[in-house]
Amino acid sequence: MDIRNLDIYNLPKWFSDIIEEVDILCEEALRNSVSYSKITEERYRILDKHGFISRLTDDGVVDEPMELTAGETKALSRFFALEYDKARAESIQMYLLGCGHVFKLLRTLEEI
Repeated sequence: MDIRNLDIYNLPKWFSDIIEEVDILCEEALRNSVSYSKITEERYRILDKHGFISRLTDDGVVDEPMELTAGETKALSRFFALEYDKARAESIQMYLLGCGHVFKLLRTLEEI
């Protein structure tokens, strides 16, 4: 398998299973992160207080123009900043898990 030609939307079953396991490990690691918990808690507070954000992000369908107050615009901006921070934390955690797997593999190869 050539990694350059890998279609992430059509993975072989065995590779998809590995990705799912790594996702679970990533979620478990992030559950113990205080900063990640703060991000997700604030994100949920904003979603609870400003229902229009859920409508925008859940289905992404806006049938008519929306007029937002300054407070709503500020909440939407903060929500997107939190989404960025959340995605960044998840990417970093995934990278760190990958590094750990590489180190384990290298140690195993040294023993052969």
